[in-house]
Amino acid sequence: MSGYIEVLQTMLAMALVSFLVMNANRAILTNNVVMIEGELEEQVIAIAQDYIDESRAVTYDANTVGGNVPVSIPGGFSSLGPGGGETTRANFNDFDDYHGWTETVTASGGVEFDVSITVSYYDGDAEAKTNNKSTLKLMEITISSDALSRNNNVNSYTFKFLRSFYAD
Repeated sequence: MSGYIEVLQTMLAMALVSFLVMNANRAILTNNVVMIEGELEEQVIAIAQDYIDESRAVTYDANTVGGNVPVSIPGGFSSLGPGGGETTRANFNDFDDYHGWTETVTASGGVEFDVSITVSYYDGDAEAKTNNKSTLKLMEITISSDALSRNNNVNSYTFKFLRSFYAD
């Protein structure tokens, strides 16, 4: 009878070790997923920050390029969107030229992010964008990628940057 007890103890020990190994593997897998998601989110933030920094380096409005100031503020500001000949980011010379811009950015590791930017006049209401010209413009940068998806849902991140005419 004592031989059976040793076999049962060995089987129980093997089941316990298997259970511990499975839990360790699950913890390692979860940790890896969280680490990769964190790295992807860092890349998303860096891409958005590049656009924000770039847009801060240009003037507020097409009618303020070269230090000009419109006679009527905000009525003298231009319409939103790029002007003639402003088809690439290198040609953008004012903040709202980014309106309607879309691009696919390939980050490290070959991950592709789809970038979409809208610029609108802003009247102070957090939910309301307006076509009425104002001294505030709101840039919304939406970045999405299949690499960000979890459970077959495509995730996207939206970053908002508010720019004031008077801050230039």
